[in-house]
Amino acid sequence: MELTFGTAQIYTSERMKKAPKLAKLFHKVFGYTNVGNYARFTVFKEMVKKIPLKADAKILDLGTGYGEYSFSLAQALPQSQVHSLDIDKERINSVNEAISRSGIENINTHCKLTEDLEEKEFDFIFSIDVFEHIAPEQMPFKAAYDRLKPGGHFMVKIPYVTQRTILPEKYFEDHHEWLEDEHIGQVYDLHGLETRFIEEGFKVVHASYSDGWYARLGWELAYLGKKAGVVGQMLNLPLAKMLIHFDRMFHVNTWGNAIQVIGIKEKK
Repeated sequence: MELTFGTAQIYTSERMKKAPKLAKLFHKVFGYTNVGNYARFTVFKEMVKKIPLKADAKILDLGTGYGEYSFSLAQALPQSQVHSLDIDKERINSVNEAISRSGIENINTHCKLTEDLEEKEFDFIFSIDVFEHIAPEQMPFKAAYDRLKPGGHFMVKIPYVTQRTILPEKYFEDHHEWLEDEHIGQVYDLHGLETRFIEEGFKVVHASYSDGWYARLGWELAYLGKKAGVVGQMLNLPLAKMLIHFDRMFHVNTWGNAIQVIGIKEKK
């Protein structure tokens, strides 16, 4: 299974939708433009290899956002059923528009809480950098467990409880202020996240760190480039992506600014 990423961006980005022909050219030359999301996908791509997904798997994307992971899996597994869930109606509307324009037929969308989802018997449920926006007591671990079939896998990727930076923190003050308001669930170290999985009934089959120094530097350069405008973003984008790939090749699994855990609902 070969996963690609970012094909739906030309349909979901408000900036790109204003100039679709230019957007397609830009995407062809530079690829996906959000470095943070691109970095997350490189981790997701490696994690999915650890899960025995069938060609006709039933998959749930919790907190789908603009649906990039859902599109990636739906295209790689055309016989699968991919369900994209988010509580943000505007995001779901954007995903629905992208589904219509792309012609993909195996994605279903849901604008509701996980606890209210009637669909069950999923083979794979995942959430990528979403749980940090949710208070720990409201994180839908139990809802995910209940909706997995026995033998199904659940994966969560979130930022580590503390973050390391490279460039002076004064350059990122506005981002840090945003994090303080938004990341109410950024409370776990790796052991803590593993423990939460076990407490919720899962057997942990994988736990690791990601996003080391190279990835952090790539994100910081991309962030500053984006603040400088479109030209700055284009100039920094190739370097930032290169640093992310360096990180994936050379990162040692002893720490990282992100953590990910995979659990399995054991068969009784």
